[in-house]
Amino acid sequence: MRHTRPRFRAYSTEVQTPAAASQWSTFKLLSAAIGLSTVAATLGAIYPPPPISILFPRAAPGPPADPLSSESIAYTEALEAKMQSLPLLKKLRERDDAAEWYETRPYQNFPEERRVNNLTAGALRGPGKLAIYPLIRAKRDDSESIVFLHLGRGLCGHDGIIHGGMLATLLDETLARTVSFLSQFLEVHVKLSDLHAGHHQLA
Repeated sequence: MRHTRPRFRAYSTEVQTPAAASQWSTFKLLSAAIGLSTVAATLGAIYPPPPISILFPRAAPGPPADPLSSESIAYTEALEAKMQSLPLLKKLRERDDAAEWYETRPYQNFPEERRVNNLTAGALRGPGKLAIYPLIRAKRDDSESIVFLHLGRGLCGHDGIIHGGMLATLLDETLARTVSFLSQFLEVHVKLSDLHAGHHQLA
């Protein structure tokens, strides 16, 4: 007669209490929250959203100190190449009415004896400021004009935001050009000293 040993299975008799299950769920939830917060903080530091970049811009190196150095010249030439390749400028040059427009570069042939005592042509000229001459596309009848400008980081009030006084100065000079052309056709005299520029927070 053959006897076989009975087989037994081990079963846990430990019962998980509701309190232990709640603690385990809390631990998992806390771990997930910490993990997600770490990932979000890391991504935010690498790719900060625009509002954060405006309020807390990253520090940037200053422009070359000597405007006549090889570094400054290379910097200026690179900016000029970028401006000439702007999609909007290319589009304007390829329009059907392109022959009705002309281009000019203010201050490009400005006399040196006048430049040294001029704000936008002298004191504000150079890498990190007004590094390249403005480019103006204007209709031959001077009824319309478009101005392309580059403003460097050295013209900021709050780092990363161009100073409001600088914008008002450029607006003043641009309108002066417009008024000078209008005065050829209209018997009016406009005083740009009466120009008021208001700064409003965007809604």
